Amino acid sequence: MPSAIIVDDSPIMRAQLRKLLGVAGFSIAAEAGAGDQLLGLYEQHRPDLVTLDIVMPGRDGAQAAAELLERHPDAIVVMCTSLNTRDKLEACRRAGVNYYLLKPFNAEHAVAVFRRAVEKKTVAMSPLEVAAPLPSGSNQ
Repeated sequence: MPSAIIVDDSPIMRAQLRKLLGVAGFSIAAEAGAGDQLLGLYEQHRPDLVTLDIVMPGRDGAQAAAELLERHPDAIVVMCTSLNTRDKLEACRRAGVNYYLLKPFNAEHAVAVFRRAVEKKTVAMSPLEVAAPLPSGSNQ
């Protein structure tokens, strides 16, 4: 069974992600409410997948992803966020993130993204996959 770490400052969102990851066949290795906690948890648990919010106390998700992927380039990160501005998308892309799931998300689609991300772990990653289209004019 693949494992996951959930990093989101909202307890409600962590509960929703825990449920969706369970449906997708993942066990939850750890959870955190701040990006500052990600690297230590990743190195302790070595999960197959990390879900990461962008806006959190301390280190934001893009910064946490950049640090994680610099040290562990094979890590699989799915950004789960309500921010859909092009600058945030570009920050995630520069960090090396390949999946970006916009909140609120459709449960079936989220489960499919989580499964697809892990299935692609052993093959070359495609360009950044956005789970929902950016709205037109969203280049802030």
